[in-house]
Order: sequence, then C-alpha cells, then structure tokens
Amino acid sequence: MTSSTSCKSCRRPNCRQSGCTCTQTLLTRSLNRDLLSLKSKSYFSDFTIQVGECIYPVHRCILAARSDVFLTMFQQRDTTEMATSILMLNNYNSSSIDLFLQYCYSDICVFTDETRAEDVLELADKYNIESLKNLAEDYFTLNKNNCLRLLMLADRHRATRLKDLTLKFINNNLGQIFSETGTADWRTFRQTYPYLVADLYEKAVNLSSTLSGKG
Repeated sequence: MTSSTSCKSCRRPNCRQSGCTCTQTLLTRSLNRDLLSLKSKSYFSDFTIQVGECIYPVHRCILAARSDVFLTMFQQRDTTEMATSILMLNNYNSSSIDLFLQYCYSDICVFTDETRAEDVLELADKYNIESLKNLAEDYFTLNKNNCLRLLMLADRHRATRLKDLTLKFINNNLGQIFSETGTADWRTFRQTYPYLVADLYEKAVNLSSTLSGKG
C-alpha cells in the first residue's frame, strides 16, 4: 500500500496537476538536474570557454538563451571566438567560471566567499544576466572594511541596489570608516572617484531630508 502525502500548496494527496506550484517546482528541479548533467557530460557541446588550462565545453543555445551578449557573439562571423569556437576568459578564476556556468545551466549559484561573488557580479554585468547580478549583490554583507571597495565595484558594474545600500551604509558610519581606513586611503578614494564622493553627498542630503520630513 502506497502512503498518501498532501501537496503543501494545494493540499491534494499526491498532486500531479500541471498548474500547481508543487508540480512546477518538481519540474524545475528536474529540468535543472538534466541541464547540469548535459553540461557536466559535455554531450553535443559546440563551443568552448577556456580559463588558463581549464576547458569548459558548453552549448551555444544555452548561453544564447541566458545572455543577449552571447546571442550577439554567436551571430557574428568575423571574430576570433567564432573562427576558433573558443572564448578565452583568463582574467577570471576557474571556480568563478564554474559558478557562472552553473547558473547559466541551472539558475543556481551558491557563493562561498566575496571574491567569487565579485567575479560573478562582473561576469553577470559583462554578459548582461540581470538575475545573476541581483543574486551576487544580495550575497555581500557590508562592513567598515569592505564598503569602499564594494561601492567602487557596484559603480563599475552598474549594480544599482548594492550601490544604493553602500552609499547609505557609508553615510551612516562615516566617522568609523574614516578612522579605520585611514586618511591616506580616504584621500586616494576622493581623488580617484570624485563623482562617488558627490554621490555620497547627494545621498547624505536625501537621507537628511527624509529624516527631517519624518520629524
């Protein structure tokens, strides 16, 4: 005798309805698993991403479906990448490329440290995968040691949510950040990124206006 379990979404025992949330979740997991298997076993791969000595056989149709930048690349005829069917990405760590490709095939990306998250954020911006960029932005925990670096990262890669949160964090903790980063580091930041200093000032004015309005 088979035991009956109820669907948490629709409460029906052993639900198999195509429109139900539980069935959609199962189908998504199955699709993710199958696509990751396709990637790991390199079946029918027709393109290669290379990072140093690491070779990643991939599928143009998958990458083109996830990224309009890849789609445009694969439509070209007179580029080195299309002539060789190889894309060199030597500026990145192989583990970061692993995470990037895992997301392209499965919509899953689990970060283990800020360095990988920063790399993937850059890749997501480079290949215009907004959902992956959002995922990378959400990984960071702001503190006095990383906030200036993350502000520059967010600005460089158009990570608007991370930039807004970082500007607010810096304004709320400016005294401590200034004392811990040191005068020289702060002076270098001001000289190198004067427009970000202007953004900080604008955010401070907006925060002050908001607080005044609440008062």
